[in-house]
Amino acid sequence: MLLLSLLLFLIFLVPVRLNGANIDYGGRVEVFYRGTWGKICRDKWDLDDVKVVCNQLGFKGALAEFVGADVKNENIPVLMSNVSCTGGESELASCKRSDGEYDCQDDEGAQALCEPSKFAG
Repeated sequence: MLLLSLLLFLIFLVPVRLNGANIDYGGRVEVFYRGTWGKICRDKWDLDDVKVVCNQLGFKGALAEFVGADVKNENIPVLMSNVSCTGGESELASCKRSDGEYDCQDDEGAQALCEPSKFAG
């Protein structure tokens, strides 16, 4: 039973990272899905989604659902869309979403600005 629980955890785990910005606590939200890193369609992306991403990454909290123009828009695929978190989930895998499907209005990708645990500086 323990092995089955661990296997299910690993199957449904959605690793996340922040990338493309000059700060460690903000940037484009990227997910690891089917062996590759990609971005999340920003349609319907909001602060509740950011809260979950920041929590999963170990930050103190969420500040904004965007970082700004300083995020590099690299040509990586969109791997997830229609993310709909309530803000209380412990990880992105627990949120409603569409994996591998998307119909984005733009190709920019979802962003997050997290509150660092300690002030940099």
